[in-house]
Amino acid sequence: MPADRASIMRSVPLLANVAPSDVQALAELSRAHEYAAGETIFRECDPGDGFHTIVRGAVRIFVVSREGKEATLATIGRGDSIGELALLDGRERSANAIATEATTTLRVGREDFRGWLTDRPTAAVAMLETLSLRLRRSNDAVTDLSFLELPQRIAKRLLRLHLETAPDAGGERRIRITQSALASMVGSSREGVNKHLKLFEQAGWVGLGRGAVRVLDVGALRDQG
Repeated sequence: MPADRASIMRSVPLLANVAPSDVQALAELSRAHEYAAGETIFRECDPGDGFHTIVRGAVRIFVVSREGKEATLATIGRGDSIGELALLDGRERSANAIATEATTTLRVGREDFRGWLTDRPTAAVAMLETLSLRLRRSNDAVTDLSFLELPQRIAKRLLRLHLETAPDAGGERRIRITQSALASMVGSSREGVNKHLKLFEQAGWVGLGRGAVRVLDVGALRDQG
């Protein structure tokens, strides 16, 4: 576990515009939690009693229909956060979160978080700005489903994931995502996504690996999307 928790939490998109001193204060309220691969972090309809910052590993966020079908909303890794919306509105969890590999998180409980937020109005405003950006992205996703063809949706989603993925020690950005999860994100079947990813690979735009995608030609994907 890295000693400087604040440096990890400063990379959380929700806290991107929050003052470093305020992030430091929030980090001091956090507690480390360990999850094995396949272990549930929280389930849909659970109480929204804490939010987590990912220190290492990967987490899949998904929902399940009444018929038992799963739809992946996101796959996130180090430096991202989960569960913060339930803290803000006091409602139940709106999705499931499961560790897809050995994962460590820093958890801040709801009461600690709300106390921290109440004492820091400038931090609250900064977080509202970030949440507004998330809402815009959700609107963009709905628009994409209405007006873009599948190859365009895949290209656009890969570009976004590429930009949101932190480089590894070698400077590479490896998007850790299964084709099934990507299919859920773009509103298609795994077979449809696989077909177009293979075409992207043949064109030299992406590199495919087990549970991962590397973007090799940002310009080509941008032109496609």
